Amino acid sequence: MLPVAWLDNHAMEPANNLAEYYARRAAEYEKIFAKPERQPDLACLWALLPGLFAGRDVLEVACGTGYWTQIISGSARSILATDINEEVLEIARHKTYPNHNVAFQIADA
Repeated sequence: MLPVAWLDNHAMEPANNLAEYYARRAAEYEKIFAKPERQPDLACLWALLPGLFAGRDVLEVACGTGYWTQIISGSARSILATDINEEVLEIARHKTYPNHNVAFQIADA
């Protein structure tokens, strides 16, 4: 068990370090989707998600680089995509959303 003094001094540290960690790795986020062993599961999600979000107004919490945002934007009525990191939102903003139905906002879930 950790001493109370340590907890008092480090209570917010993990959350802050986690946000910084993801900010530094923003450019690497989508590499995980290229792994061959993930392709069958991803193909199922690509087929399933647009129908689930068709015509809906979506609040996407922790959208990251917009990988899934881009997939559901073709069928959703609107999307407010949020993330704690400007670095990942900047990547997401540069993707193509043909329906022009996506807005981005910094938010801490």
